[in-house]
Amino acid sequence: MDRGDISDAEEIVHIYSYDGPQPYNYEPAMLPRDQEQARINVRQNGQRRQIELWCEENRWRTGQVSWCLCGKCEAMFSAEESQCCREVDAYWALVENVTPRLDVQCLTLHPGFEACCLNPYVLQIAYMHFRQDHGPLQASRHEQYRYTAYRLVVRWAYGILGRHIRKPLPACVVSAIRGQFPEEGGLYKGFEWPNFVDNQ
Repeated sequence: MDRGDISDAEEIVHIYSYDGPQPYNYEPAMLPRDQEQARINVRQNGQRRQIELWCEENRWRTGQVSWCLCGKCEAMFSAEESQCCREVDAYWALVENVTPRLDVQCLTLHPGFEACCLNPYVLQIAYMHFRQDHGPLQASRHEQYRYTAYRLVVRWAYGILGRHIRKPLPACVVSAIRGQFPEEGGLYKGFEWPNFVDNQ
């Protein structure tokens, strides 16, 4: 049947027709805060499971860099962190969308990377904003810079992710930030998933 054969009146009746009882239609199943936390948990657990499956298949990456495509990655201790900026669409898109197009092989060579993620003045201001919302980090100055730089590069690549949503960073990005703000003794925390028990 051609759409022209249906009159406007028939179409309106069809759209607004009643299909019978709709039990619990106006009763809230959860409080808004509980719904938001449930959505966060589902999204985070789905992302986490996807990354865990990828890590199971890619454990061979840890401790070496044969997987690196940009030439700037360093060996990492977990499969989550053992990926190159060129393998993660959100990070590589930052390089591909530079105008005018530059011959850049790594996100760390992007003209905005040093300005946004390695400049201590930019990081001081970004940390003040973080501290205002979340309180101070009990950490050394360099650890504060690293943490803030990691947050900025994720924001740059993904925009606003939402509470408790974390994304592993490419090894080249982590290496560049650690190189700029090294930890005395060379011990670093690495990527961690959020603890939902503490956040409910």
